Amino acid sequence: METPLKPLQLSLELRGITKKFPGIVANDSVDFDLREGEIHTILGENGAGKSTLMSMIAGLFPADEGEMRVFGEKVNFTNPRQAIEKSIGMVFQHFMLVKNHTVAENIILGQPGVVRLNLKEVHLQIREISERYDLFVDPEKKIQELSVGEQQRVEIVKVLFRGARILILDEPTAVLTPQESEALYEIMQRMTKEKQSIIFITHKMKEVMALSHRITVLSRGKVMATLQREETNPQKLADLMIGNLEAQDIVKVSQFLRKTVVQESSEVDSERQKKQQKSVNLTAALKNIHAVNDLGHPALKGISFEIRAGEIFGMAGVSGNGQPELTDVMSGLRTSTQGTYQFEETVLKNPTVNEMIERGIGYIPEDRKKYGVSSGMSIAYNFLLRDFRNPEFCSHKLLKQANIFDYGQKKMEEFDIRAPSAKSQVGLLSGGNMQKVILAREISRPLSLLLASQPTRGLDIHATSFIREQICRARDKGLAVLWISEDLDELLMVADRIAVIFDGRIVGIISHEEASVSLIGQMMTGMSSDGSENLMEKNENA
Repeated sequence: METPLKPLQLSLELRGITKKFPGIVANDSVDFDLREGEIHTILGENGAGKSTLMSMIAGLFPADEGEMRVFGEKVNFTNPRQAIEKSIGMVFQHFMLVKNHTVAENIILGQPGVVRLNLKEVHLQIREISERYDLFVDPEKKIQELSVGEQQRVEIVKVLFRGARILILDEPTAVLTPQESEALYEIMQRMTKEKQSIIFITHKMKEVMALSHRITVLSRGKVMATLQREETNPQKLADLMIGNLEAQDIVKVSQFLRKTVVQESSEVDSERQKKQQKSVNLTAALKNIHAVNDLGHPALKGISFEIRAGEIFGMAGVSGNGQPELTDVMSGLRTSTQGTYQFEETVLKNPTVNEMIERGIGYIPEDRKKYGVSSGMSIAYNFLLRDFRNPEFCSHKLLKQANIFDYGQKKMEEFDIRAPSAKSQVGLLSGGNMQKVILAREISRPLSLLLASQPTRGLDIHATSFIREQICRARDKGLAVLWISEDLDELLMVADRIAVIFDGRIVGIISHEEASVSLIGQMMTGMSSDGSENLMEKNENA
């Protein structure tokens, strides 16, 4: 990808920025600057301080110490409106749009003097911005009619409409198809040519090396280095990310990093052939499964596939095509309206959550904070959410506290969960450590099937590698895994077969050997596996 020339004028300067929360220094004397027309990537593990730093730049809360300058002017933001007034806009990973309103209505929502705005003039301004940056959004369409990629463009247009010259993009490709990601890359490059400055948050090394002018690495709240893209490589960046760890941890982490960052696909294939001992035993079979979403609208429209013991069955698809409803049905959280669900040798009829837990289903939900943990409880107690009746931890309805916390400490060491103790609140953990708690809880008990929905999304390289390693080891021991992900590189690395879901239907199922990013990307837009016909058209003509 072509990258614009490096400019020199500073848009943003941070000097000695420090932010403390009870028991933790989130940012420790951070120095950072952003040049006009530059893509400056911030890289770091979960808990490194990226989100806190971005929140201060966007005005969500003030710094405790240090100085911030925007276009040379000293500022001290106490709310987001002040940041917007100084031409700073943040596009969050999870979109903040009202779905039953139009594009134009979402863009002007919250604007001062909105009552006096002429909607026709607003439409003209939106179209002008769209054409200038190749964003292509229709101001009269409702958000619910747009694809995920189009909704992201609306978010970008919204901050540009408000005069943003400094944009913070938080994991912008996490919910996009490969084609939509490529389109976003071109938009970002167009924006830098128009003198916009971009702070880019991503965990994908491929994007870091392709798009960045400069890269700042954070570790434990401190800046480890700021490097020109040409001066570095993925391994050097990975080493910097773990720069503050103890020597014994560095050895352990580096082993995981090398597998993720520098492992060639041929090595992955070789490892799969050596370790994988597939079983012919059927674990789960779905036939013509239909289900509705929380609003009563059809979400699954005839899903059929099988998963066998010792297999990772990958599922690719853009967010919102029925993935949550599918895991809900398989885990007993949602009742199917039609079809057959067979688990091992039993055909199930409206199974409950408790029944599926007892049958040996584990579940890593897509939203770990909302559905994966009980945030106010300790780490140790969260380990017991699936096993609270175990006599080792409970006798005569009384909890055995010593046993519970000893077990919790043991699991923390086994799964490399970093926290002061097993008594720490799980809601205070970084995303990676929280995900490790969920993984440890699920696979530390006898399982037949693991439902892993976006198990590594938003995690740093270390946590991602660790979680992949643990799930693959469980697969090699005979566990069946449904691995749902929007990261196609990840699915190509771990999955034995890959299904593509679109609009509540399976477009096709392909083997690891047949799969490629381009083929899966086409299928994610509704194209059949042979690329010949759109699935929706096929169903309409049937």
